[in-house]
Amino acid sequence: MSEFRKHGRKAVRCSITISHNELGDIFAETKNISETGVFIAHRDLIHCISVGEEVAAKLYSEGDAVYDGYLRVIRLTQDGVGLEFI
Repeated sequence: MSEFRKHGRKAVRCSITISHNELGDIFAETKNISETGVFIAHRDLIHCISVGEEVAAKLYSEGDAVYDGYLRVIRLTQDGVGLEFI
């Protein structure tokens, strides 16, 4: 079954730091990115975060911060977390 997506995804691996009030800083890597969000491959995070939560995040490419803002959790899977840019 194919899944309809409004924005295409690109398989991009970038470092990301998520800051959560209760969990502290979480270091991960993106699996893919789109115009509206990112997917983070992090199996442990799915047990500690909920759909709808907002987190501060810094996305890095080649060591430079390319995004410093907030993300909202929109999807949890066995492999990780889907987040949208706010």
